[in-house]
Amino acid sequence: MDDQTIREGLYVTHFIQHRITSGYIQILDGAQSLPAFWAHPQIGSTFPGLVLIHGERGLNNQIRMRVRRFAELGYYVIAPELLTALSNADTLEARRAALRQSADSAILAALEVLRTHNRVNGKLGVVGWSVGGEIAFRMALTQPDLKAAVIFGGNPSPCLSQLHNDQVAIIAFYGDDDPEVLPTTLYKMWEELSHSKALWQMIVYPNVTNEFKDEDSPHYHAHYAADAWRRCVEFLHEILEPPAPSLRKSDVF
Repeated sequence: MDDQTIREGLYVTHFIQHRITSGYIQILDGAQSLPAFWAHPQIGSTFPGLVLIHGERGLNNQIRMRVRRFAELGYYVIAPELLTALSNADTLEARRAALRQSADSAILAALEVLRTHNRVNGKLGVVGWSVGGEIAFRMALTQPDLKAAVIFGGNPSPCLSQLHNDQVAIIAFYGDDDPEVLPTTLYKMWEELSHSKALWQMIVYPNVTNEFKDEDSPHYHAHYAADAWRRCVEFLHEILEPPAPSLRKSDVF
């Protein structure tokens, strides 16, 4: 059976999809229990693991949808809720500050769940959006067992001085009209990455902000969002090598 083209809105995936299980779980961050949303293939042996890191808008429907999409592609996926102490009444800036200050331990806890799970094969990656992209960048530079990091926006400045030759593979997506990330910062990031021996890609889309991939944003750009998703999927597929599903007779028609 040839690969099917699965079309979900503008997100086109040229892989046969896994049947998945998804839902809320609790993970331990020290003595604290944190809610998280996760999804994974129902059938198969072992799979690579991904931690998804949301931005200032929290663990919303878009993030949960992305958790499911990655699981359908053959990953064990966890997205912890990082803003449990805040409410929707808090400003976006307050939420960004909270994420920058306290999210790391929750992400490390989620990574530990994947490291110790008997159906995760040890190939781990992180994917982050907005401020979550900053956190994903930081994880890429501080967690040596990570294989891949996908960064959708966020300010890379705090991490640029830490780039080195043995970092994990990175793909990063930005808009060149983002008020939080100046073009000079993006150019400096490109310069630093160009001196790295690690696998990296950096894609900057013209005339859009960091919200080009957010379906609920007035700055959403359907073409760029679809292109970024395709590049992201292909990058992770190359690095983490998720297995294709085993087809049953009932799947062939």
